[in-house]
Amino acid sequence: MSELVRQGGAALPAAYEPRQQNIWIDAYLDEKESEVTKYLRVLLKRKWLILGVALAVFAFAAFRTYTTKPRYSATVKMQIDPEQSVLPYKDVYDSVTGDPRYLNTQKEVLRSEALASRIVVRLGLAPDLEHAAGLAGWFSSGLQVAQVEGTQVLNVSYISEDPEFAAKAVNTVADEYAIYSVELKRDATQKARDFLEKEMLKLQDKLQESEQRLVSYGREHNILLPSEGDNVVMKKLSDLNQEMTRVETEVLSNQYEAMKDLTLDSFPEKLKTSVMTSLDTRRSELEQKLATATLQFGPKWPEVLTLNRQLAEVQEQLTAEKRKALEQAKIEYKLSMAHRDRLAGALAGQNRLADQLTQDSIQFNIIKREVETDRQLHEGLLQRLKETDVSAGLKSANVHVIAQGHVPTTPSSPNVPMNLAVGLMGGLVAGVMCAFALDFLDGTLRTADDVERELKLPILGAIPAFENGWRAESGGILMPLTAAGDRPAGYLNSAAEVYWESYRALRTSLLFSSPEGRPHSLLVTSAMAGEGKSTTAVNLSIALAQTGARTVLLELDMRRPTLAHLFAIGRTRGMSGYLAGQSELNAEIQPTGVPNLFLVPAGPIPPNPPELIGSARMKHALELLGRYFEYVVIDGPPLMPVTDALVISPQVDGVILVVQAGKTPKAVVQRARNLLRSVDAHILGALVNNVVLDASELYYPGVYSSTQETSLVRSETAGVQ
Repeated sequence: MSELVRQGGAALPAAYEPRQQNIWIDAYLDEKESEVTKYLRVLLKRKWLILGVALAVFAFAAFRTYTTKPRYSATVKMQIDPEQSVLPYKDVYDSVTGDPRYLNTQKEVLRSEALASRIVVRLGLAPDLEHAAGLAGWFSSGLQVAQVEGTQVLNVSYISEDPEFAAKAVNTVADEYAIYSVELKRDATQKARDFLEKEMLKLQDKLQESEQRLVSYGREHNILLPSEGDNVVMKKLSDLNQEMTRVETEVLSNQYEAMKDLTLDSFPEKLKTSVMTSLDTRRSELEQKLATATLQFGPKWPEVLTLNRQLAEVQEQLTAEKRKALEQAKIEYKLSMAHRDRLAGALAGQNRLADQLTQDSIQFNIIKREVETDRQLHEGLLQRLKETDVSAGLKSANVHVIAQGHVPTTPSSPNVPMNLAVGLMGGLVAGVMCAFALDFLDGTLRTADDVERELKLPILGAIPAFENGWRAESGGILMPLTAAGDRPAGYLNSAAEVYWESYRALRTSLLFSSPEGRPHSLLVTSAMAGEGKSTTAVNLSIALAQTGARTVLLELDMRRPTLAHLFAIGRTRGMSGYLAGQSELNAEIQPTGVPNLFLVPAGPIPPNPPELIGSARMKHALELLGRYFEYVVIDGPPLMPVTDALVISPQVDGVILVVQAGKTPKAVVQRARNLLRSVDAHILGALVNNVVLDASELYYPGVYSSTQETSLVRSETAGVQ
């Protein structure tokens, strides 16, 4: 490949066997980091913000505390017992004071506008109740009422900037509340009396009307003695029912229907009369004698003939007796049926009378109960009215002042220690909330630790943020790239020493990044554009070339190529021409101003970069470059916008994922990593760009001196060269 390519170079690197990686495991681990560790990391990361917010809030609390005018509090202890009457009965207006809601109600009464207006007038702050309404709310704002747990005692306090007014106001509240309670009871009694009188008059008229209606209805329906025991109709109905029961029994006991179709032989024994039984016995005897005589003497024997005649006579007598019994049963049966029919007619008529009486009695009883109810209500209201008249002036007092309010000598507010403690605690809480809010809103990776933790990838290096002046002068490249050297090499060598050390550390990390051996083909890519992947690829190529190893920089970002301009090479030639079959690879390799460093630019922008990169010529190009160069550094396109980098990533020995601190969101970088693993790319690690050197969580690899680091790398590469 011309004089630029070394003949008899190193053998091709061993074929890379893809590792079995499960991107879902990484996605799972991304979500399962310890919550406590996350919280502690956020607190440490934002500690100055938390401290600043805490101090600001504490200062504000201190300022408000020391500039607030002191306020004084005077307290009265009031015992409010359940309301009890001296009479043995309950007043109409008594509350259920055993209910815990009773004291809560009294607390609301103490804070009410009505009571506050009376107190304002009594204190002389307003001439009358009409003018006191505007001051009632102001006065109530300084009043506080609290119950002593488990007792009927209320602590009533008044807070004011004037200690004497606070004591006078709270004592006036206690006095006025006692008077107000008595007035409420008196008014309630009078209202109850008026109500009872009106209701009693209404009930009296209603009672008279219902009594008159009861009498009229009883006369109209002949119901003067509605008691069922003395009622003739119901008694007669009972007698008829008893007689019907007896007749039904006789009818059922009559055996005529069962006897009329029976023969003499089948006539039941229990229905035979004594004569029939005697004749039946006589017939049996004659039949026995006849059978014996006939057997001994024959049917013509005189005694046999006599027995036949006697047997015939007995049979006739039995037939006559059966007929007589049937006639007697028939007569009794007909008499019983006739009697039952007469009773049924009488019973039906009596039932109609009883039904009518029952209906009339129901209405009569309804009117009667209404009369009784009206009478009970009238008597109850009359009794209640008498009780109200008696109890109006006998109500026992239930409000007692057990401790008067005194003029306070020390202010109750502001509470300096508590306010300062609350301000400090509130400031810390606010600071922590701000820290977590900022951390929640900030989804970017800012430090190398963030990258390593979130991506679960080793950190190959951390490149510090370039100084603006040095970047403007150098473009972020460590040394002149052209033979003319149009940038001041001395300036670059001296001003960029810290950047040199960062890329040398990256180079060292790469040399020892894989247990299978030193990677020879490297793809430098990033999740999004503008993260410094091209600058990283150029500076890494320079660092590798400085070890004496022949290095080629291959630009595959064919959509937005930049290296031709950076190296001052025309865009008419490049990798796109070779992949399209328009040239040979050796014709596209260009020298640079850096010893041992060669460049294959992207060339003219093709219409189909993924197809070219995934072609067989691309694979052949990597094999050729691997034979004649020790290191092939590929400047690939970003992963998220296009798929070009995913096509080439499985064909290289390793992939370097460039992440710019504080720019790309975490989710985007994780997605880019998962895309690489989905195609089984060998990710060597991540490089963090734009790291702030003075950050406390900065990951910055150990800095070697240039002499030590160069000798180390040369010793590691001696066997290959």
